[in-house]
Amino acid sequence: MARPIGKQTIRKRGLSPVARGILESLEEYAAYRRGEKTGIKVVRVSPKVPEDVDVKSIRSKLGMTQEQFTNFGFSLSAIRHWEAHRRMPEGPARVLLMVIDRNPSVVLEALHR
Repeated sequence: MARPIGKQTIRKRGLSPVARGILESLEEYAAYRRGEKTGIKVVRVSPKVPEDVDVKSIRSKLGMTQEQFTNFGFSLSAIRHWEAHRRMPEGPARVLLMVIDRNPSVVLEALHR
């Protein structure tokens, strides 16, 4: 049976089970977006970006100098300002610092590919 999706009509017959499942999920999502009752359960997750990050303790934990810490893409002056508490890292920098704190090798690998 042909099903209208937006301005297109897609036939389910001949689709693989995976493709059919994806199509059905898209149809259900479209119905949800139109405000129709569906079986979709919506869960919204708000990321927890800390307000304060102790850059010096992260760097010290890794046994790195300020100069070595620039390998993560930060300028030396930014690191010095953050550690002296003259400035605070902005949101994206705080997120990156959280990742560095938890798994620095992933960040270094991504930067040095």
